[in-house]
Amino acid sequence: MSHTSQRRGLNPAQPNEEFIVLAMSRSDYKELEGVKEAMSEVAVAMLRHEPVNIMSKNFTSLDIPELPVPREFFQFLEALFGDLGKEIIMQLVGQESQVVTAVYADRTRVVNLINEIRGDWLARNVLKGYPISIVLSTMAEDGHSCCQEIGLTEHSYLHSLGFFGNIQDMPSEDELALATMCGHGLISIHRIRDLVGKIRAGQITAAQAGENIAKPCVCGIVNPVRAGVAFQGMADA
Repeated sequence: MSHTSQRRGLNPAQPNEEFIVLAMSRSDYKELEGVKEAMSEVAVAMLRHEPVNIMSKNFTSLDIPELPVPREFFQFLEALFGDLGKEIIMQLVGQESQVVTAVYADRTRVVNLINEIRGDWLARNVLKGYPISIVLSTMAEDGHSCCQEIGLTEHSYLHSLGFFGNIQDMPSEDELALATMCGHGLISIHRIRDLVGKIRAGQITAAQAGENIAKPCVCGIVNPVRAGVAFQGMADA
């Protein structure tokens, strides 16, 4: 199960627009020797391939009670070490979290990341029996083409059938395309409408609105690039 399966707004006529990569391990398995280190390795690899958003990106601006250290520590690392500080933060995320997530807007970066993961990292973890699952969340056609390119075969698909029942009062498809970018429901429809109004009033840009709705998403799976395009379309309508 993935909290990315209800995303809306992607169009088969516009392929390769969005790819989410998730690395997950059960909490009780994280205590096995070597699993935390393996999760840290894949977390740093995700960062290295330059996602448009990633878990930890907002750790310097949010107070998150579940984190083992306060946000001031993350601010210190990023200010003192720059890109190296971001890498250290991702190592800590891999050590502490059951899941590491990132979203990409470039198919080549995702293919390169998967190719890296399937090499020495996968071989070591299979040999040691580390139970770490890698999930690629995107349109089925895009996921299939990525796997084909690097010689992998998908073993399963999770496909959402959408919303059913009394849905006439649901938000518009444009609004849902933005709200469903956060699988934990932290993007309010009212916030989206307010930001659209501010774009029309010239107070902010569509790109700034896209970055704004990404802030509450601790998982780092909101795609600010696609969100900015969606906001511009709504503001122009």
